[in-house]
Amino acid sequence: MHAPVPTPPRIPQRALVAGTPGPLLTGALERLAATLDLPLVPLDGLAGEDLVRLAEFEGWVTTADRYDARAALLPRADLVVVVLTEEPGTLRSLVRRTVRRMRSEVPEVDLAWVEALAVTRPTLPVVRLVGAEAVDAWLASVS
Repeated sequence: MHAPVPTPPRIPQRALVAGTPGPLLTGALERLAATLDLPLVPLDGLAGEDLVRLAEFEGWVTTADRYDARAALLPRADLVVVVLTEEPGTLRSLVRRTVRRMRSEVPEVDLAWVEALAVTRPTLPVVRLVGAEAVDAWLASVS
């Protein structure tokens, strides 16, 4: 009698990535798409039926910054990755956020929807990564 062969962990095929816009988020998106060998799909210009078609596709990595995109893609997502430049709630992050708000016309990223996933999609894996080192370590563990 042969010993049972363990089932390999399921590799995600549809990943939403959210976080603070910047080089860390962009790099994480590109590296995750390359690691999973999936297309990185920019959401610029996609709306309505295009988002529905993307959701039906079997493999993608994209951002989750727009509500309409999240509404279409989240039901099919296998993984949500949240990339933050620094730990929220620390004095340093509060000061940096305040300065960023004063200098920028870019609206603050709302990640409240990520907290709601525990209720709406309790089985959906959510990975929170704070800083470049955490992103590097996690991507190394995925490959």
